Amino acid sequence: MAFMGKKQIVAVDDSGINLKMLGKVLGTKYELHAFSAGMRALQFLKDRTPDLIILDIDMPEIDGYEMLERIKDMEHLRYTPVIFLTSNNDKTHVVKAVASGAKDYVVKPIDEDILKEKVKALIENELI
Repeated sequence: MAFMGKKQIVAVDDSGINLKMLGKVLGTKYELHAFSAGMRALQFLKDRTPDLIILDIDMPEIDGYEMLERIKDMEHLRYTPVIFLTSNNDKTHVVKAVASGAKDYVVKPIDEDILKEKVKALIENELI
């Protein structure tokens, strides 16, 4: 389901600093719904279909891999692109992220220009 107006992004990260940075970088062009807890984000997503979901991998309540699995189990979110954010750039994590269904992988500290371009590519060049 497409929204009128700004494209919608849901971001989940247990770091308030990262959520603020995402708001600063993406909030002017997109409508950002930020969550510090995975379960709250999943509740929000039950009846919404954003244009993109950004997930931190390492979170205490539910990690990004489990969140992605639950998101992909929701019929209306099955094709919503997901970007993982993490401070871990180990090759095995990148491979696992992509194998899990993530469309991209951004390493923290986040380069604002790279993030903007990756988000733009996934949202505005969607093939659906």
